[in-house]
Amino acid sequence: IKVLFQNKTDEDFIKKICKLKKTYLIKGSGVNLNVFKYSRKETEIPQVVLPARIVKSKGIMEFIYAAKLLKGKARFIICGEYDYEAKDYISKEIINDYVSQGIIEYLGFRSDIYSILSKASIVVLPSYREGLPKALCEASACGKPIITTNVPGCRDAIFINKSGLLVPPRDYLLLKKAINKLLCDKNLRIKMGNEGRLYAEENFDILLIVEKHMKLYNASIKKFNLWIN
Repeated sequence: IKVLFQNKTDEDFIKKICKLKKTYLIKGSGVNLNVFKYSRKETEIPQVVLPARIVKSKGIMEFIYAAKLLKGKARFIICGEYDYEAKDYISKEIINDYVSQGIIEYLGFRSDIYSILSKASIVVLPSYREGLPKALCEASACGKPIITTNVPGCRDAIFINKSGLLVPPRDYLLLKKAINKLLCDKNLRIKMGNEGRLYAEENFDILLIVEKHMKLYNASIKKFNLWIN
């Protein structure tokens, strides 16, 4: 049996309690680097983008509280669908209230996520826990600096302090501080974006991800064929 993991924390934990011998770490499901191209462009007013479902565990409320403190310094944009089946869902009424106050902009679910990320100045995901968030992999591919939380999955998606910054989960004040730091330093944003693109090329390229999976599958098929014969 070969068991695949997308982040190191899960691999170490399950490997220990289940005493697994053959575990493999493959970071995520891959990103098409020809679609999610490097983009240095920014809008005149910086855009800080959070791409995620509208649930509390994605850090939506912390993002909103940080945006409230930084109102006027950037456009704070959330794109993602409502999820009323989740226990920690956030209602339309709550989001619409903050939109009406001019604190955030809400774009809803978008299938053209590249067009959103390509214009962003910063991509933020203050999630409480992830496997390996594809949104951050795509943001890195676009060359965008990332702010995310120091939790499993999220910290695995960036080159820490090189392509992005880590903040504690559920702490909107430190999130605000990190966002403000990048908003005030365009050169740092560019530098981190460059590092992010390189990190994506080395870790998230869908061609490399597929190749790693196929090697494991083919090795298993070969062993199975030897066994049945």
